[in-house]
Amino acid sequence: MVFLLGLGNSFATTFLQFDSTYLGDGWFQYRMQVMNDPFFTEADIIGLQINFTNQIDQSTDSQNWTNYDSDNAYSCWFFSQSYPARPYEEVFLVRSAETSYRLGTNNGVLDGVLVVFSLYLADFNPWVLNGDVSANIVGYAAFPCLVPCPPEQADGSPTNFSYTLKLLPDISIQQLIQSNGVVSGVDFLWDYDSTLLLQASTDLTTWTNVTYIWSVPPETLWITNTPLNDFGQFFRLELVADGYQTNLPPLTSNAVLAKPAASRVSVAPLAAIPRVSGCQMIKGKIAVSVATQPNQHYSVSALDSHKVVQATQPLTAAGNSATVYFDAQSLPTPVFFQVAATSAP
Repeated sequence: MVFLLGLGNSFATTFLQFDSTYLGDGWFQYRMQVMNDPFFTEADIIGLQINFTNQIDQSTDSQNWTNYDSDNAYSCWFFSQSYPARPYEEVFLVRSAETSYRLGTNNGVLDGVLVVFSLYLADFNPWVLNGDVSANIVGYAAFPCLVPCPPEQADGSPTNFSYTLKLLPDISIQQLIQSNGVVSGVDFLWDYDSTLLLQASTDLTTWTNVTYIWSVPPETLWITNTPLNDFGQFFRLELVADGYQTNLPPLTSNAVLAKPAASRVSVAPLAAIPRVSGCQMIKGKIAVSVATQPNQHYSVSALDSHKVVQATQPLTAAGNSATVYFDAQSLPTPVFFQVAATSAP
């Protein structure tokens, strides 16, 4: 049996949990839990857009959010105060004139909920070493939730729906390598050059460090001539560091690999580099706002969670800010936006 937990002591790389509940009489409750995903030193939810027809009322106990009903098609919430430390949760109550509901599935358009975020990457985040994005990136994720609808569109969904959002894919153990019951290795998927720790357990409670492993993307087949059965029958992989590290704590030690402190101060001054400042869904298009310098040429790219460029828009700035538009139906979710200066349009 293979048992996989996530990075470090967090046991998961969940970024956000979103629960939507129909309360009756047109009222919907949306509960957003922002987890302490260790891939990010800071994760700010800057906007929330729900496909919500005929909104007639709303409330929240939080003083941090401002709501406005966008052309009677969406319930839009924007963060207006200082961002709280993770983990935290927010609860939004929204009422529609419609008293029926369905599951908005986000098949190519904003049919459920869209969450806009600004992220600061941890030093061991795989995107840092490869230099594909700056320390601060902006992106969004669209995913299903319960939404109001006319009676003829109701689909019989349960009154509660939960969604777990992961911004980076998990390390995925495919199989244990074994022959005649003797375990001699592990086969796993991971898209980045990283140092990982293989651990084993006999009871899923107490874990023993087995060995450090270097990943070879996208699939690593690691084999040893030492039987692993003595360590246990359950195995998991833990991300230790990005890149191939050799100066590592002993396997018998409780010490962790020292990491340089991550800070906004370490990032180049914002005025000196182009940056994505925000994004928003507008009538099926993603409007991406970019901080620029006049008469400069830029390339704005949309990347998926595997760092693959999905679309690119050229930009010649006339002032200190500009907006480019991407077709939402052609982009995956989640998606991350980055901008780079170019020498020509």
